[in-house]
Amino acid sequence: MHQLFSQVLGQRDLSRAGDLFSLEDAEIEDCLSQALDRIKAISCSPDYLTNDNDQAVVEICITRVTTAIRETGSIERHSTALVGLWESCLEHKLTPQGESTEDTPHAKIASDITSCILQNYSCPSVMVLAVPVAVRFLQRGNRELSRNMSSYLSLAAIAEADLLAEHTEAITLSVLGGNHMLLRVLPSVYPRQPDTIHRHLGNLTAMMLQLEAAEQQHLIRLLQMVAEQHPLMLSPQVPALVGYLGNQSLTEAVMGALVDVSRAGPSSLVSFLPALRAAGQQCPALLGHVARIHGAVGVISEPHAHSSLLYLASHLGGAEHGFHHTLLLEIRALADRYPSLLGGCGKDIYRMSNSFTAIARLLGRRLEEGPAPRCSAGRADAGPEQRLQVKVQAVEERAGDEGGEEGGGGDSPPPLRRHSLSQAREDRRDARFNRSKSLALHAVRARAVAGDDGEGAELVSGAVPDQDREAPGEGGPAGDAGAREAEKEGDGAGEERGEADRLFVHLRDNMETIRAFCKDMVQQIPMPEHCVIEDSSRGCVAKLSFSCPLKGHYCLYAKSCFQLTSRQPHVWLHIMLLHLQSKASVPLCSKDECVQRLAALWEKTQLKGAHSFPMAMSQHSTPHRKDLDGLQIQLGDVRFFDLFGYSEEEGGWLCFMCNNPEKATVVNQDGQPLIEGKLKEKQVRWKFIKRWKTRYFTLAGNQLLFRRGKSKDELDEIPIELSKVQSVKVVAKKRRDRGLPRAFEIFTDSKTYVLKAQDEKHAEEWLQCINVAVAQARERENREATTYL
Repeated sequence: MHQLFSQVLGQRDLSRAGDLFSLEDAEIEDCLSQALDRIKAISCSPDYLTNDNDQAVVEICITRVTTAIRETGSIERHSTALVGLWESCLEHKLTPQGESTEDTPHAKIASDITSCILQNYSCPSVMVLAVPVAVRFLQRGNRELSRNMSSYLSLAAIAEADLLAEHTEAITLSVLGGNHMLLRVLPSVYPRQPDTIHRHLGNLTAMMLQLEAAEQQHLIRLLQMVAEQHPLMLSPQVPALVGYLGNQSLTEAVMGALVDVSRAGPSSLVSFLPALRAAGQQCPALLGHVARIHGAVGVISEPHAHSSLLYLASHLGGAEHGFHHTLLLEIRALADRYPSLLGGCGKDIYRMSNSFTAIARLLGRRLEEGPAPRCSAGRADAGPEQRLQVKVQAVEERAGDEGGEEGGGGDSPPPLRRHSLSQAREDRRDARFNRSKSLALHAVRARAVAGDDGEGAELVSGAVPDQDREAPGEGGPAGDAGAREAEKEGDGAGEERGEADRLFVHLRDNMETIRAFCKDMVQQIPMPEHCVIEDSSRGCVAKLSFSCPLKGHYCLYAKSCFQLTSRQPHVWLHIMLLHLQSKASVPLCSKDECVQRLAALWEKTQLKGAHSFPMAMSQHSTPHRKDLDGLQIQLGDVRFFDLFGYSEEEGGWLCFMCNNPEKATVVNQDGQPLIEGKLKEKQVRWKFIKRWKTRYFTLAGNQLLFRRGKSKDELDEIPIELSKVQSVKVVAKKRRDRGLPRAFEIFTDSKTYVLKAQDEKHAEEWLQCINVAVAQARERENREATTYL
């Protein structure tokens, strides 16, 4: 073991402990395992809990050891000793006793070691040793430790799910005990240990409303996996799932899980059909799910099939285009299974008309009449004129349904023609409908003459009587080709609409509300210039970039951007869409390129079965006030408002220098102080040694200079280079920081400075000036790099 390590640990010499940081990492790499064993012996001694000197020595030495392990990348070499020390903490108390809120000494050791071990979640040899120990910490009652452990185990579940699968029971119990962050792990281990999770499925489902939105998504993902792989296991949870249909954020995903359950055990959903229908009425996008569930329930018996057919037929006429195919498939499946319900006339009903409204009306009429003899017998009894009258009526119904939507009388003057793509499609649709009507009437007459024995079907593509022929250019081979082409285009456009129309209609109906909202909102929350969605240990995050649009000579962000990572990507995407709409003169739709980019980002944040972008954006005209307040709080936490301000003159968010050009000469003159004064610097990071030293600081040029004493005449120490400052943050007001209401931290590449101002006003002033100077230093470096390039 290194001589200095031997002295500090052997003699418990606190005065020399700080000198360990003067040693090179490579110099002590070989003795780190020995040092960890010696630390373990000290921490297990009987008087360790009452010996502040030993606790300080151990904490300093652990920090030095873990730093050396990270820098040298020697975690695999020292993992046995490190995990051994970590595991020894389990033999001691980890939860504060009585009124004390301080962490116990062994909880501090475990906390310091946790990140060093578990951040190597992709290293199998380390995880084999660490995972069994980490799971034991989940059951020891220390919430802070459990929370930290959970975030790392969530990452480990991605790389080493097999190791965690062995501990599924303990992980599930920890989730039920309130450690909801571990819900992210359960979908990863479920395929390997399904029976274990099945035993706790009821309790997991019951806790849905206690969870935050991100945690709910992980639980829904687990329920969907159960529904897909073992749907009968989810049948007992149907009452609870149906109860969640009133929650807008859960409805679509829950309904998708119920569809899987209905296919395996339809009887469990019979009593909940009214609730499912009500959910479908409140949210039309769920009609496809509700239709599939009715189709599954209908196979139980003929009465259930009759009830399901009535429901499906009633929605066929008024459903959006995208749902017609689903409804017809379910109707056809039930009609084939129970032919007596339609008297064997199902195929004839479909042939009579291509209008979904007409088909729905005929189906409903047949179902209300009850079981009837098969159509072949009815056809023998009925005369040709009667059959002709029925079929002509069906065609006329179709004509009334489709033609009624066009509007306008035959005597009214034709409207002015607008040369647009939508108008051309409408014209082609009119021509196609008129021709289709003539062909259909002719086909009905031809079938009637042929005795309805099937031979007349070929006449549809044969000669058309003179009175039904269309003018040159509309009929004939060229007209037929044009009609077919228009029909294909019209059908394709109809299939591509659906949700796109939903977004268009929503934005059109709320245009004024959106503009009024954005007029106030843009003065409170800036719009990002760029957005990227990434996955993190706590769910999807949005990485946002903000820049200054003016880009003046002294601009802080002329060639760089202010970066923000937000855990509220959905809110950001919503306000970005509203901002785009407020700038547009016409309603946007899902086919617009800018909307498609936002939709692509939205899809990256969603789990399977969650709301689509058009559906989610049309739920509310504007975001909730509390969501907007959350964005403002986060922008304040990262000191955005120190660097940017809203300019009414420019109508946008400008950087500090572009907003205050009169200060440019002062800020940019090297040697001219931007701010100076006394601050207290914390000398040691360990809280039981409360040593603060007053120093005189000067912020000027690219440096933050400070003197050893209180006077500006004292000798200078090494200054802080502003270009190397990574971030400046206010010290979080946690238990241990109650005495630091005016403190802030400066993080550089190699060191962290903790400073405290005289009062909160001075602290705010220092923070703004330092942030401005740091941004300016970075921008100066960017300009120089660009110049040299």
